[in-house]
Amino acid sequence: MRTHRRARSTALAVAALAVAFVGCDDDDGADRRYIDAAGADATADRGPSIDSEVDPADAGETPADAGPDASTPVERTRRPTACPAPVAVTIGPEGGALTLGASGGALIDAAFTITPGAMADPLAVTLDCADDDIVAADHVPLGAPLRVAADRPQRFGYGNWARVTLVYDAASAPDALEARHLRLFWRPADGARVAEPPMVNPEIDLVAGTVSVDTPGIGTFQLGHIAGVGEFVPRRFAYRAISGISMGAGAAAYLGTKHYREFDLIAPLGGAVDWPYMLYYITQRLTGGFCAHDQGGGLGAWCGLPPTTQQFEHESNYLDWHYSDSGGRFDRDEYGKLFSDMSFAYGNPLGYNPHSPYLPAGVPYTEQLRPIAERCAAECRGQDCPPPATFTIERGYYDDEYNPDGSLPVILFCDGEDGEPYGKFDHRVAHDQPSEIVLAVDLNGNGRRDLYEPVIRNVSEPYDDVGCDGVASADEPGYDPIHRPDPAGDDYDWYENPLGTEGNWMYDGYANCAGDGAEPYRDVGLDGVPGTPQADAGGFDHGQGNLRFDYNPHIERYLERTGGLIFQKLPADERARLRVWTDGGIRDIFNFATASNHWMGRLQAGGQNVRIYDDFHRILPPEVQGAYLPNPAIVDPFRELGQSIFLRYGNPYATREEILETNDGEHVGTVNETLSRFMSMYDWVHNRWEHLDFESITSGFGVRTETRFFHSERFGKTYRYAISLPPGYNDPARAHETYPVVLLLHGYGQSPEDLPLTGALIADPMRRGQWARTLIVSPDGSCGRTEIFQCNDGVDNDRDGFVDSSADAARRVVCAVDDDCRQGYTCRPQTWPATDKGPRYCCPEGFTDCGPPDPTCGSQERGRTEGGARQPMCRDGVDNDLDGHTDLADEGCMGLANHDDEGDCREGSFYTQHVARKDGRPGGPDWEGALLDMLDHIDQNYRTRAPETVMVPR
Repeated sequence: MRTHRRARSTALAVAALAVAFVGCDDDDGADRRYIDAAGADATADRGPSIDSEVDPADAGETPADAGPDASTPVERTRRPTACPAPVAVTIGPEGGALTLGASGGALIDAAFTITPGAMADPLAVTLDCADDDIVAADHVPLGAPLRVAADRPQRFGYGNWARVTLVYDAASAPDALEARHLRLFWRPADGARVAEPPMVNPEIDLVAGTVSVDTPGIGTFQLGHIAGVGEFVPRRFAYRAISGISMGAGAAAYLGTKHYREFDLIAPLGGAVDWPYMLYYITQRLTGGFCAHDQGGGLGAWCGLPPTTQQFEHESNYLDWHYSDSGGRFDRDEYGKLFSDMSFAYGNPLGYNPHSPYLPAGVPYTEQLRPIAERCAAECRGQDCPPPATFTIERGYYDDEYNPDGSLPVILFCDGEDGEPYGKFDHRVAHDQPSEIVLAVDLNGNGRRDLYEPVIRNVSEPYDDVGCDGVASADEPGYDPIHRPDPAGDDYDWYENPLGTEGNWMYDGYANCAGDGAEPYRDVGLDGVPGTPQADAGGFDHGQGNLRFDYNPHIERYLERTGGLIFQKLPADERARLRVWTDGGIRDIFNFATASNHWMGRLQAGGQNVRIYDDFHRILPPEVQGAYLPNPAIVDPFRELGQSIFLRYGNPYATREEILETNDGEHVGTVNETLSRFMSMYDWVHNRWEHLDFESITSGFGVRTETRFFHSERFGKTYRYAISLPPGYNDPARAHETYPVVLLLHGYGQSPEDLPLTGALIADPMRRGQWARTLIVSPDGSCGRTEIFQCNDGVDNDRDGFVDSSADAARRVVCAVDDDCRQGYTCRPQTWPATDKGPRYCCPEGFTDCGPPDPTCGSQERGRTEGGARQPMCRDGVDNDLDGHTDLADEGCMGLANHDDEGDCREGSFYTQHVARKDGRPGGPDWEGALLDMLDHIDQNYRTRAPETVMVPR
């Protein structure tokens, strides 16, 4: 059995002994065992449950970690306070601290620290206590409110946030109070609204009664906690966690919240977890910088973009996409593939075509069937170039920015990487990657997109992002840019006001505003020009004159698949039940730390108690100097970090040389960061089912990893996954044991086999009893494994008696019986010629045919053909992507025999239902349905632990 080390564990044990603790641990004192709702011991194996089938919400349960029902008054006992005399000091640009000393009464040792370089000018700071509590009505105040005043409003930039230390009377705090129960409340000095932000880099000492956190500004601060801490309440466990990296991380945030009944834990590692922000970055920065017709030098000129306003954001524009080789080669080719796959999955974010969710308005799907060389003919440079064959709409394609009168032609064009410096567009060289989802304005009519010719972005009808009151902050009564920049308190800020509607990159209509108004918009359609022909009348616009605000309909799908927005709409008990671990590199090529800021803000607004930590030294034990590996002497080291956790990894002060050499804070990170990311997440996940039996095992039956295939009804074809079985799974003595499931969704361009699912690093903590023993499953998020060819498919394709390459020649030998074979091979008759009289050969189980190696394949398993000229995948007679369909029967071939890829998209499915096929027509594969079918398949074929409800401390 196991226990958790933490401050005041003895007091907690005494307080809950009668109902929660039975037995003790030789090493660590009291051993926690949770009881089921009927009062029986539910620690061993599964134990009795309230009802593994009944929805706890229907049973009227009070969720763990949630406060009392909002209709129940909370007893708000103020700790005795002696408000100290104000203490004042002037702090200069070099930084400094201000502390309430022995005269501080109940606020002894409260402090405020300003880091060097946080301000350009000296600031006169005063500390004292405020008159009134500022904690939320359903929370209990903990300590007196601390007021930090100054001679002027002051905000601090990232890397130079100030730090405030709050204090409370630890002796009179609830015995069961843990660090995870604490919440921070803040009333900024330049606003009347009280924020309930995440704690950033908290240091909590429950014995001393001190809490230090980073803050972006001055004002009044106070701690609070939920009522009834430590009470045992029912909580439902699904015994599933969903995690993912990069592409898989965004999917984990979406799937984990949408299918919230299926999961307890959501752990995205560096992904597109917030589509409102990601769409802003894509549509305003990655496709921006061109001068509009009424801006700067007008059409054909370059206006660039203003500096970024978002923490960690790269200053990209269309001509200069941020490049990185951390975790992949993310150049203009890869950006193009990502944009294409996003559009297959969610729909085209830059334009709406009622006939194709993928292609821009006016482009027929037959354009996808033209050879790439033909589509990019206009990019030819030099002599003997073929005539341009660019798809062109000569007139009538309106756009309020770049073609307001519709007189200019618009074209499909080609882009792609053109060499160093990577990511930058060079108009002097040819480009060979069709940009299928976006149109450009062809100012000079030469059939290709030249340097400053703009790309069209039709995201929504024009609207003013000024909030539900319909008034911009500068026009609100009482506005002052310094002292009162947001009089209405409606400005969106992920940290301070995540429910704000002004400047949130989304249109807020009457429905979003709960009847309090709506943001102004112009009912002129997506092209932004009044009086233009609509798509149903032969034009290219959508939504004009229908008396409602219109997004490009695909944008709505992105928003509907945003985990943070989904979370805010979940039932209260489910929001309290779920736990989240997220990370993101501060230099990630796709700004995933920035996106995760917004994801965390939305979770906090939905009731989660989020903690944010900057880099690993904030969360790892002091003795860890390199990569983090679980320490057998420390059980569950992350328990006290908070209910839900965001780790922003990367050293903000790393030099350029260090970044280039080590990838510090990048998409994958340094070697130490990469290992620490996985192992800390795994450690956190495997300890969140605290009530399970964590006994160590000595079974000789070790971990086994296997790749499995099954037919998915919702997918309509074969689907695959990799699964790692925990230590002891195949031990006959443990045949009764059942296990939680951890899903690990791989990244873009990867496949299930690419993830480190097994090995001593993962298995050993399970064997020791330090982690829960789980099934670790990696579902397929690729576009189809297009790595099966004639030389590794197990088929004698040319019927010459020889099969595949010689890579396994040492095992594929002449045999008489199975015992003559090794490594899982069996002795079988040679399949061609079909006779039992010839020699028999050792062949693997997966071979359809059997025989000696084919000399035409040599030692290359990736050989495309066993004889004759190389065949494209769409006529090689092989199911290259292992989905059960071959050649033209596979939708990935688009009916083209010369096509050389059976995959359903480019490199990644985003694990969701595709709205478009590969040729651009509506209706693509249901990758989300395949994953859900896979969960059912795993339940039917492996010993998974059934959902149950157990008693846990609030």
